[in-house]
Amino acid sequence: MAKVEIKEVQEVRGFSVVKRVPNRAALTGDLKPNVILVFHGKEGNDMVVEIFTPDPNGDKTLPSATVAATKFSGSAEKVDNAYATLLFWALKEGKSLGTPSREIYTKVDRSQDPPEVEVEVQSPIQ
Repeated sequence: MAKVEIKEVQEVRGFSVVKRVPNRAALTGDLKPNVILVFHGKEGNDMVVEIFTPDPNGDKTLPSATVAATKFSGSAEKVDNAYATLLFWALKEGKSLGTPSREIYTKVDRSQDPPEVEVEVQSPIQ
């Protein structure tokens, strides 16, 4: 099972765009190294996702938080496996996870279809 750690993440300045998408596959074009996807929940049948690009001159700030975090490497279609890891960990540890969750992409290999990624998935601890 993948490792889960509790950590403090610092606030991050940057620029963001909010999208409403039907599924994870609709975000494939937004995946880039250092991008942060912030999942704000659902609106109707769509996911509300903020595509956040860190930049010290940005007009938006992601707040600091205490999070449970796990790393995932593999197909971009399988990133949800990291959420399962966090949920099982939370149940075992008696913790409650909150929202919004974040995915911080460190590597995106577009030579594969779907892309192969390295990502850290973070969920706030309530």
